Amino acid sequence: MTSLLGRISDLISANVNAMLDKAEDPEKMANEYLRQLTNELYEVRTGVASAMADETKLEQRRVASVGEVTQWQSKAEAALRAGDEELAKAALSRKVQSQKLAEQYQQQEQAQEEQVNAMQEALVQLETRIAEVKAKKELIIAKKNRAQTQEALQRTAQRMGQISSLDKLDQLEERVDDRLNQAEAMARLQQGSLEARFSDLEKQTEVDAEMAELKRKLGMA
Repeated sequence: MTSLLGRISDLISANVNAMLDKAEDPEKMANEYLRQLTNELYEVRTGVASAMADETKLEQRRVASVGEVTQWQSKAEAALRAGDEELAKAALSRKVQSQKLAEQYQQQEQAQEEQVNAMQEALVQLETRIAEVKAKKELIIAKKNRAQTQEALQRTAQRMGQISSLDKLDQLEERVDDRLNQAEAMARLQQGSLEARFSDLEKQTEVDAEMAELKRKLGMA
C-alpha cells in the first residue's frame, strides 16, 4: 500500500505544463500520462475498498472484544457471589486478556482509518489530475486544429496572392469574350445553314418551272 501511495505521489507531483511544453508531441505525451494515471486509478480504488473492508473487520473484532470484557466481568461477579474466588480470578484473567485485545484492535483500527483516509485523499487527487490532464489534452487538440486551419488559410492566401486583381479581371474578360465569340459563331452557322436551304429551294423551284415549260412545248404536259 505504501509503494502504491508513493507511485501516486510521484505521478501527481509531476509538472504537467512543463512536461507537455518540453514534449515533441504534446498530445502523445498527454495520452501516455493519462494511461499511467488511469492504470493507477484502478489500483487505488481497489486499495481503498480493501482498506475500508479491513477497517470494518477490525472494528467488528474490537466491538466483539469489548463485549467479551463485559461478559467476563459478569462471570467474575457471579463466581464471587457464589463464593468461588478461584473461578472469579480466572474470569477476571480472561477479562484482562479481552481488554488488552480490544485495545490492540482499537489501535489497529485507528491506524487503518488513517490509511483509508490517505488512500481516499490520493484517490481524489488522482481523479482531479486525470480531469486536469484531459482538459489540457482537449486544449492541445484545439490549438493543433486551429494551427492547421490557419496554415491552410495561409496557403490559400498565398495561392490567391499569386494572381493580381488586374490579372483576375483580364482573365474574366477573356472568358466572357470567348463565350460571346462562340455564340456569334454559332449564330452565323445557323444563319448560313438556313440561307443555304432557301437557296436550294429556289433553285429547285426554277428547275421545276423550266421542266414544266419544256413539257408544254413538246405537248407532253
